[in-house]
Amino acid sequence: MTVTLETGLRKGELLELTWDRVDLNRGVIRLEVTKSGRRREVPMRQVVYYVLSQLPGLHVGRVWPAGSIRTAFENAVEAAQIEDFHFHDLRHHFASWYVMRGGALPALQQILGHASLAMTMKYAHLSPRHLRDEMEKTESPAEITSSRAQGRAHEPIGEGALPRK
Repeated sequence: MTVTLETGLRKGELLELTWDRVDLNRGVIRLEVTKSGRRREVPMRQVVYYVLSQLPGLHVGRVWPAGSIRTAFENAVEAAQIEDFHFHDLRHHFASWYVMRGGALPALQQILGHASLAMTMKYAHLSPRHLRDEMEKTESPAEITSSRAQGRAHEPIGEGALPRK
């Protein structure tokens, strides 16, 4: 699950991954068999590199030899007491966090292997707090100074909380 959470790989891409496609020297996962039929490379975050490099065995053949992760995934979801959560949700989670941490949408499109930016946008769900933070970045300096002078700095803004003009 860590590899999918940190790369956005599809379940099939993860399960079909072979060691000859894991390039630990370059820090990338090379995908030859994808849903779109196009090859792509997915850069590894440090945690992915660590997880893969620490797996026991000869590092030949399939990375995940069992061929199925359904039981392990379902047990993990049950233990975490998460309802209505599916493996594909990990891909959405990756995309959302990628964008909320400042990642560019065109890069995300390439990482996820989407043909269109419109499809990528369906994956990049933004949290309400992130949207509020983004909005605050565009506040004019005068509005910020005025709010601070009136003691309203960092007050949460809820429905009906905006001052009337």
